[in-house]
Order: sequence, then structure tokens, then C-alpha cells
Amino acid sequence: MNTAGLERARELLSAYGASRGRWPESERGLHDLLSQSPEGRAWLAEAAVLDLELDAFLPRPADPLRPARILKAARAEAGRRRMVRWISLAYAASMVLGLSLGYGLSMEPGTDENHGGFLIGTTVIEEFL
Repeated sequence: MNTAGLERARELLSAYGASRGRWPESERGLHDLLSQSPEGRAWLAEAAVLDLELDAFLPRPADPLRPARILKAARAEAGRRRMVRWISLAYAASMVLGLSLGYGLSMEPGTDENHGGFLIGTTVIEEFL
């Protein structure tokens, strides 16, 4: 068997396993060639062990409520994100309102005197003046 045939046989072996009946009918001649060489028989033996393990695997039965649980979780996540968005917006609005009111109240009407130090605090330099 040439190198291209061996590579193709390895591909089929990893795709369909060691059982000749699982291979496509057009490719079963390669399976026969594999079973005639010692290296091919070793490959078939390895694939047979994997086939036994895979055939012994029993998947869980389908859960009819799973799609509903997924949708419920997705809706809950969307609601949580919406709530976080509104809380963040309210926090930002309260900050803007507080800063604008605080700055606006620091100016005495009719004068240019700034009482911002009362709201914000005095600096160290102003304490020594």
C-alpha cells in the first residue's frame, strides 16, 4: 500500500472506526488492505478499543424542560443588565444634579464672591493667609 493509501486509511479509521461495516462501501477495500498488514492490524486493534469505549457510552436522555430553563436564565440575565443600566443612569444623574446645585449655591446672588470653599473646603495655603 502506498503512502497516500495509508493516510486515507488512517483518516477513514479515525472517522468510522475499526468495524468494516461502518466504512463507506467504496472504501472497504482499504479496510481489507489494512487487515492484511501487521501495521494495519495494530491500527485496527487501537481503533477497536476506542470503538468499545464509545459504544459503551450512554448519553443522558433528552430533557424536554432544558430549552425553557435556558430561556428563563437568559431573560433573568437581560433583566439584571437592564436593572444595572438604570441604576448606573440614576447614579450619574444624581452626581450631575448634586454638582450643579452645589456649584450654583456657592455663588451669592448679586455678587461675584465665590463661597466654594464652604462646600468643597479650604486649601492649606488659604488657611495661612
